[in-house]
Amino acid sequence: MRATLEPYAKALQHLWPIVFRHVFLLVNAIIFAVVALLFVFGDVQAAVFLGIIIVVNIFLGIIQDFRARVTLEKLQLLTAPRLVRIREGREEMVFVEEIREDDHIRLRLGDQIPCDGVLISSDNLEVSEALITGESDSFPREKGENVLAGDIVTAGSGVLRVLTVFRESRISRMTEEAKQYAATPSPIQRSVRTVVTYAGYALLGIIAFVVIRGVLVEAPAIQIVKNIGALASIIVPQGLLVITTLLFAFGAASYSRRHVLFQEINATEKLGRIKNLCMDKTGTLTTNEFSVEDVHVPPGSSKEEALRLSSIYVRFAGDVSQMVAAVAKFLGEMRDDPQILESLPFSSWRQYGGVRFKNDGRDVSVLMGSPDAFIARLSSGPQRAWLEKLIDANAHQGKRVLCVVRTERMRSLRDLSQAVLSVAAVFVFRSNLREGVRDSINFFQDRGVDIRIISGDNPETVRAIAAAAGVHDTGKVITGAEMAQWSDSDFLKKAAAYRIFARTVPEQKVKIVEALKRDGFTAMVGDGANDALAIKRADLGIAMFDGAPATRQLAGVILMNNSFTALPGAVELADNFIQNIEIFAGTFIASSLLGLFTFFTVSAFGYPYPLTPLNITLINYCTVGIPGFLISYWAVWPSRSAKPAATADFLKRVLPYPLAGALLGALAIGAAFILSPDYFKAAQSNTLVVLAFIAVGFVFFAFAPRVYESAPTLMQKMQIFLLGLADIALLYIVFTTPLLVRFFDLAPQFPPLASIVQILAIALSYAVLLYALVKLLFTKKQRARISN
Repeated sequence: MRATLEPYAKALQHLWPIVFRHVFLLVNAIIFAVVALLFVFGDVQAAVFLGIIIVVNIFLGIIQDFRARVTLEKLQLLTAPRLVRIREGREEMVFVEEIREDDHIRLRLGDQIPCDGVLISSDNLEVSEALITGESDSFPREKGENVLAGDIVTAGSGVLRVLTVFRESRISRMTEEAKQYAATPSPIQRSVRTVVTYAGYALLGIIAFVVIRGVLVEAPAIQIVKNIGALASIIVPQGLLVITTLLFAFGAASYSRRHVLFQEINATEKLGRIKNLCMDKTGTLTTNEFSVEDVHVPPGSSKEEALRLSSIYVRFAGDVSQMVAAVAKFLGEMRDDPQILESLPFSSWRQYGGVRFKNDGRDVSVLMGSPDAFIARLSSGPQRAWLEKLIDANAHQGKRVLCVVRTERMRSLRDLSQAVLSVAAVFVFRSNLREGVRDSINFFQDRGVDIRIISGDNPETVRAIAAAAGVHDTGKVITGAEMAQWSDSDFLKKAAAYRIFARTVPEQKVKIVEALKRDGFTAMVGDGANDALAIKRADLGIAMFDGAPATRQLAGVILMNNSFTALPGAVELADNFIQNIEIFAGTFIASSLLGLFTFFTVSAFGYPYPLTPLNITLINYCTVGIPGFLISYWAVWPSRSAKPAATADFLKRVLPYPLAGALLGALAIGAAFILSPDYFKAAQSNTLVVLAFIAVGFVFFAFAPRVYESAPTLMQKMQIFLLGLADIALLYIVFTTPLLVRFFDLAPQFPPLASIVQILAIALSYAVLLYALVKLLFTKKQRARISN
């Protein structure tokens, strides 16, 4: 029941913002004022009809927006964080919102702490406070210490007593702001807002002109009011921003069929804008499953003793990593119960873990982790040479190694500064490339995307795996040790030159991502807790569903099948959505510009605007509303693969065609007005102008796919033809139904046949000229120039 009602409950929390963005608009304010003035001046029928139209449009917009919100919430519920709550000795999985004060919560590796609280137990628990403080280091936390909501468990485990529920915590507000429904606008949304803003300024200037002109020529007040209402309805493309957001929401729903879940409403656009794609090696290029291929011990060492020490680490360190699980499986059942003095689970920040214990009265420590963490402190030169040779031989084959070392009289497992180490064993692992990963890498590189591999592994291992996956320029390698010498400005200058980043620690991942963002739109793919902050800082974070909960929660996109190979299909769909949003935006903007230019054209001849607000409603249904359904269909069910989304500014790409088409269309509508019979010229509602406007709008839309993508497919041509028939059918119903004639404020008398023929001739002429304009200005070469 909770899973059923939760999306609606969360959507209701956003109901007021949804209502606000549909109701409290400049255009609505003007039209409601027009309705009131129509009542004042006695045109009750027009006032009632216009009031009905505006209320119905607002209501339908709110319903559609709310449904889109519910759809998104249903998808996000799939990845909603769940934690283990302990009550009366029983453990149960609960949602974060169900946690109450004084609840006890079990914390595990990769969890994002959901609430402020105090630790009542700590088993080598370590946390990163990066999301709160911005500092990437990992810190130990002991029993009795406070931890904050938003901290990420990077090692160990513990039990938390909740002091402050999630919704009252600082991180809750931060998360809510980060995942607001369309709260952080995408480039397309920002561009649309710019268009709406400047259109609003233009409308205010035109309203002033209409009022002053009306007063000077002593036009009837009701005519001035209707002109203002009509211009407000046509000039400001206010609905474009809402429709764009709704298309993004529909996109999020359709991606789920491809095993891709969106946690940001505008991630559709972000997927199509990727310039740098950063990813971890393990779990992304390779499978997340390891198996021990071999175990080596230094010459003269006891293999039995090496395996015993390894078993002690596996059993008592509290390490739950995949590699240690593979070692445990390889070792099998080994019983040794030494007196444990200290344990320290593996951490990506340290690159090792350890256990300190009593062995025949001596204080012995066994450590397991990256060879790089130990090699400088080995006491034996021959052992160091042996280890380096072994690492190099396996790294060139793309294999990973895990080193086990021992030492005595170590004061603290966290401090290696005075340790003198000797190698006990080296485990060699094999992991395979994910099926289809090479095709996925080629897909992105063919689009011009730069692939960057950021890993904590040996540089030669990373390079070999990356080369096997088909990554370009794998010779451009740098290690974390080398980057440790870089300043922040060095990262900005140098990071873009490399493709392979090896032996990195989490804070270096963040700096790499931040630097690459200066080079272009950057996405980060990861699954571990050590990827969490880099995913947060990227332009687009992408996480595996089975990854660390914290990483999953911070990502904008989640790969539900845990496979990087799901991403190309999602990007192709993103390309398609972006192209169809461009078509819709072009069509919507063209309609607004056409209304504006028609105003200038008719005003130049000394006539008032020949359309009423209800005329504009009919025009919008035919030129924007009905085509919008077809565009939505093309977006969700593409008839072919779209070309990669353009990197050019959205307005730079979209505006030229509407501007050219509207200028030409205004001349066509002006010709229809001039050729109108005198009684139509004098009427406030010119039926011939209505028909010409609809015809011009349809022709403009028919050529839009050719401009924004390429020649339409045969299926698209058929659908556009059927759309034309739908427009004709709607107009036939309207003009043959007296109630609808009055409702849309059309002239009672139907235009003469000669005038209809003239409209058809004008529309045909416009089609021919627009086609020639498209061929001349929007050829493949010209489109490439605009796109780049």
